[in-house]
Amino acid sequence: MQIAVMQIDVARLIANGQPITLFGDNLFVELDLRTSNLPAGTRVKIGDALLDITPHPHNGCRKFQSRFGPEALRFVAGKELRSRNLRGIYMRVVQPGVVRAGDSIRVLSRPHA
Repeated sequence: MQIAVMQIDVARLIANGQPITLFGDNLFVELDLRTSNLPAGTRVKIGDALLDITPHPHNGCRKFQSRFGPEALRFVAGKELRSRNLRGIYMRVVQPGVVRAGDSIRVLSRPHA
């Protein structure tokens, strides 16, 4: 659980005009973070860095609730939407590298079913 990642459109919706830095995540991306698209073990390249998707859940916490409200926490943590990873995912650094704003994200491999 080295890098916390969240979809930028979801962050903007929840932040409702507040700075997205309030989330505390490391990266905000334009990428489908659903489990069906990025299952644990998927390897991605962002900039020069290689990263693996971890199986660790990225759930909202008390800080998230205090910043954005109980409705926002229910929205991202609800069982019916959990597979969409609205709160985000965690990635593990496999190979460090430079990552810059605007770098593309390439899925290199997904685990076999």
